[in-house]
Amino acid sequence: MNAILLVAAMTARQLLGQRRTIVVVLLNAVPVLVAVIVRTVETDQSAAQLVASPVLEWTTLFMLPLTALLLATAALGGEIEDGTAVYLLSKPIPRWRILAGKLLAAWGATAAIVLAGAALAGAVVLAGEGGWNVLGGYLVALLAGSFAYGALFLMLSLLTSRALLAGVAYVFIWESVITNFAPGVQRASIREYTLGIADLASGAPASVIDADLGGVLSLILMAVVSAIAVAIAARRLARFELSGEA
Repeated sequence: MNAILLVAAMTARQLLGQRRTIVVVLLNAVPVLVAVIVRTVETDQSAAQLVASPVLEWTTLFMLPLTALLLATAALGGEIEDGTAVYLLSKPIPRWRILAGKLLAAWGATAAIVLAGAALAGAVVLAGEGGWNVLGGYLVALLAGSFAYGALFLMLSLLTSRALLAGVAYVFIWESVITNFAPGVQRASIREYTLGIADLASGAPASVIDADLGGVLSLILMAVVSAIAVAIAARRLARFELSGEA
């Protein structure tokens, strides 16, 4: 466990010290700006409806996956590309612990940035109003989604040198386009799992959170997808050790 935490701490410092961190922080400031605008516009919608859409829904659709993509692909894939991963892999540390530390760092950094932006945006909309259960449900879902996206994109960074491109395709083509037109494809979308968990955790009606998948099913599918991604990443990292190839 100490080795995992050590790798996680080192990786977190590395991630938070990169220029892309400024990009993800600014990215997650967008919902706060939207929240300020929403709060100043007169509408017939309740505070719960406003905080769910567009504020927190935008976070789920775009800020969460993009933040996870930028951070998770840099956690280990960046080191493999520039050759510095050799120093870490040469240490007498089991490879699964290295992977666990990298994933923990990517998850923690993603969750910290995304949840901070979502919580602040939600507080702006809900100040003096009801609907805090919706914000709480989304925060739980975003925490879970941060792990699933982190596992997926960390896996991609070990499988291809074009992990960023593959991740962008997944977010903007698969999740944003294909899942809207192909029935049943939602079962292969982390975004839909996240919305389903937000619905379950908040207990909000369909008029507030319109999730295509049930909360329990979303939890199960997210766990399965995360486990598969971690397993593939672990196997790939083991092959890197044996063959010396990324």
